[in-house]
Amino acid sequence: MVTKRLQFPSVYRLGQLCLDGTVAWLACSLAFLLRFEADIPSSHDDLAWVLPLVAIPGRLAIQAGFGTYQQIWRLFGFKDALTLFNGITFYSLLVLVVTRLLLPRVIAVPGIPLGVSTIDWCFCLMGMGALRYCRRWSLRRRRPRQCLESGASRRVLLVGAGFAGAQMVLESRQNRSLQIEVVGFIDDDPTKQGRKVEGVKVLGDTSRLVSIARGLQVEQIILSMPSAPAARLRQLVHQVNRSGLTLKTLPGPAEILQDKQLIPQARDLQITDILGRPEVYLNFSEQLCPPIPSAHDQVHGQVVLVTGAGGTIGSELCRQLARLRPKLLLLLGRGENSIFHIERELRADFPELALAPIIADIRHHHRMASVFHTWRPDLVFHAAAHKHVPLMQANPTEAIDNNAIASARLAQLSSQFGIKTFVLISTDKAVTPSNFMGLSKRLAELLLQAYATHSPTRFLTVRFGNVLGSRGSVVPLFKEQIARGGPVTVTHPKMTRYFMTIPEASRLVVQSLAVGESGQILVLDMGNPVKIVDLAVQMIHLAGCIPDVDIPIQFVGLRPGEKLHEALVNPHECLTTTDHPKIMVVKNGMADYQAQGVLRELQALVAAKEGQEQALWQACQRCLLQLEQGMQPWVISPSQ
Repeated sequence: MVTKRLQFPSVYRLGQLCLDGTVAWLACSLAFLLRFEADIPSSHDDLAWVLPLVAIPGRLAIQAGFGTYQQIWRLFGFKDALTLFNGITFYSLLVLVVTRLLLPRVIAVPGIPLGVSTIDWCFCLMGMGALRYCRRWSLRRRRPRQCLESGASRRVLLVGAGFAGAQMVLESRQNRSLQIEVVGFIDDDPTKQGRKVEGVKVLGDTSRLVSIARGLQVEQIILSMPSAPAARLRQLVHQVNRSGLTLKTLPGPAEILQDKQLIPQARDLQITDILGRPEVYLNFSEQLCPPIPSAHDQVHGQVVLVTGAGGTIGSELCRQLARLRPKLLLLLGRGENSIFHIERELRADFPELALAPIIADIRHHHRMASVFHTWRPDLVFHAAAHKHVPLMQANPTEAIDNNAIASARLAQLSSQFGIKTFVLISTDKAVTPSNFMGLSKRLAELLLQAYATHSPTRFLTVRFGNVLGSRGSVVPLFKEQIARGGPVTVTHPKMTRYFMTIPEASRLVVQSLAVGESGQILVLDMGNPVKIVDLAVQMIHLAGCIPDVDIPIQFVGLRPGEKLHEALVNPHECLTTTDHPKIMVVKNGMADYQAQGVLRELQALVAAKEGQEQALWQACQRCLLQLEQGMQPWVISPSQ
């Protein structure tokens, strides 16, 4: 078996050479016969015999030099045709120059007539091109028949007769392992209906999608429209619901890799596809026009520490940072399993990246001081935090200790060890907080701003809303409830939240390095808030069910500490633009602080942490008032 595999490519290529050699000999011979109407004069008789024989090794050698015989005939395409054209043309011009300009100076022979050279060039181009196209055409014709006989192929209907759809048809014919047979196209463009794309007919518009699919016994529908708007996708999901058909889609343009097959990338529709909010893609190192600030130079070659590296945001942050090739990436987290998984993933995806997993609790000041002393990081991305609102409302001391006090102490260490930049990841729940989780993050924001007034370290805060798919968020919860058959529980019919994807949020955090100044709070342009009940309805539709028919939606009321609507800024803040069109900065009236004042507020938090919930809330409010000098306080009780 091994011998056959080694011999097969050489035998196959030998066959190609024999066919091309035959075409080269015939083309040159016929060129002389046609030019002289089968009556070749004696002056050209020798050329008529010699040149066809020289053409066999000559053309093959020239074309081999151009890379013609590295091509795969069954995949013969435009680039291959261009290479073939160049090889054939170069040899014809070479023969013309040698026989008409050089050879007559050595021996008294007539040069090759221009008509013979032209006819020879045309015949070679047509003959060799036809051989390759016939090989590809025969594979196309045989592939569907073989699939039908084997019964192994899936009958697929493509929605969208554009470039992506045409490429998928070609892939289905060229790659047998895909086991795909494209039986037709659906497209709403009336100019395409009734016509063919790569030999496959456009059968109608999307209003007849389900009836056409059933008539053709289709097993799967693939949306070959990478740029389709969310509203269009929602409409198609509703059409296919309860039809028994499988609906898949191609990823968006930013996910599709060039020169990579599209069919294997087809995936199930996700909530991000139909949410109706386009994802923002931020620039790291690409040259854009107009130019946008890049964070590449600030990360490349640096020692970077990520706290909470095993969490949803922290792990994605590590993936984004790894692309920028830091000198060393420190993965710090309290849970050993999550750190183990992200380390293993990064080592597989970025084998040249230097990594160091660190198991530590950010609340242990001496342990964190040891980490800073040992590794001497240049940049710190602080993603470790308690984020679940109801749990933190029931455990307020943990929220204040982990989110506020530990963050302030990390800022202290960063200043002490000369860290270049410290980035705190915050949340929209820190805006006019109504719960301990939001209050703890707001305290962390203010303490960080206070440190920025007297430290050479650049302190930045990145504030954003909910991320889709994070642990403990509504999307995984809704998926679990739908899988159980419902009910899907929503707190209130009017509740709204801002949403972004996990990669988007992480890109924002990294990009903040390029636009942020010390003490600033940066906010992403997140679009409009999304109603949670609409999110639930769309996810039920994605599961192929009908809301309140197959899966009930149940309203359970607000949980402790929750608000109906979140905001990105409070009434005393305003947003201004930065050098990046999708990132804004919060402007407020904070006064400058001395180091002693910050330490006093931090000590007050530590002392209050041991008190009762009511006393802790009041102490935190007093701390907020001290930090927000010149601002109007808000009055909120712990029960709210």
